[in-house]
Amino acid sequence: MFKSGISLGAALTIISWGAAHADVSRIAYAVDGELGYGRVQQHNVARVDLVLNESLYEIQPDTSRMAFRVDSPIGDVWGEFEDFEGSFAMRSSIDDDMAAIEINAESLDANAGFIGMLLKSERFFDVENFPSMRFVGTSLEWYKDRHAILKGHLTIKNITRQVAFYVELIDASVGNEDFQRISVTATTTIRRSEFGIHTMLPVVSDNVNLFLSIDAVKKPHSISMR
Repeated sequence: MFKSGISLGAALTIISWGAAHADVSRIAYAVDGELGYGRVQQHNVARVDLVLNESLYEIQPDTSRMAFRVDSPIGDVWGEFEDFEGSFAMRSSIDDDMAAIEINAESLDANAGFIGMLLKSERFFDVENFPSMRFVGTSLEWYKDRHAILKGHLTIKNITRQVAFYVELIDASVGNEDFQRISVTATTTIRRSEFGIHTMLPVVSDNVNLFLSIDAVKKPHSISMR
C-alpha cells in the first residue's frame, strides 16, 4: 500500500552522493532501448557474494530515498518520490527477475511547489493517466568489492527502456551468520525523451540523474518476484 492510500508500491532507492560524482563511464544511457556502458572487469568478490547470495531484502521506505535532478536555466531542479516500495536480491547472477520496484508518481515532491505541480501535469509525468512507475532488475554484476552494475527495465508513462545502475554496498549489519540489514546506493542517468517527455527541450536538459539510497532488511523467506 502507498502511504497516500493509493494501492501501488515502489522502490529501490537513491544515491546520497549525487550525479556529479557518478562514474558516467559505468552508467548506462537508455538510448533506443540499448545500453551504452563501458566494459566491466570482473573482480573476486567471493566474501560479499557468499554472505548475500540468494538473500532477498525488503526496502524500508521510511529510511530510504528516491530522487532525481535535472539541469535547467533557473538552476538544478530536484524532485523526490516519497511513496515507494519493493524488494531485491543481492546475488551475482540469476535467471529470474531479482528486483521489483514500484513508485507512486503522485507522491512526487519538488524543491518548489509550482515545479512539483508542473512535473505532475500532462506536460511531464502526467500522473493522472500514469499513476505509477516501475523498475524490474534482471541482473547484478559485481565488478569490484562492494561495487556492482544493476541492469534492468524502467517503465515511465508505459514506456519501457533498459537501464543500468551503478550500485555500491555502503553498510551491512551482521546478525548471526548473514547480513540482516544493508544499505546501498544506486545512480544512473536516463534521457527523458526516451520515455516520451519532450516538454521544454532543449532548454531544460534531456538528461535526468537518478539517485537512490536504500535501506533494506532481509526477508525471512525467499519468494518469487514475478
